[in-house]
Amino acid sequence: TPPWPEIYAGDAERRHGFEAALEEYERLMQAYPRLGYETVVLPKVSVEARADFILAGL
Repeated sequence: TPPWPEIYAGDAERRHGFEAALEEYERLMQAYPRLGYETVVLPKVSVEARADFILAGL
């Protein structure tokens, strides 16, 4: 899931800021395919549509 400014919030588990989240996302999007993983980006749509997207991919 890419970091989305509209819903991004820090909490006890997510202590880094939005810019750090973007950097980490880009790093992972490059690293995962090199390690043999297929990445699928969750679309920026409603919660219901995201759930449908995930369920359709299972």
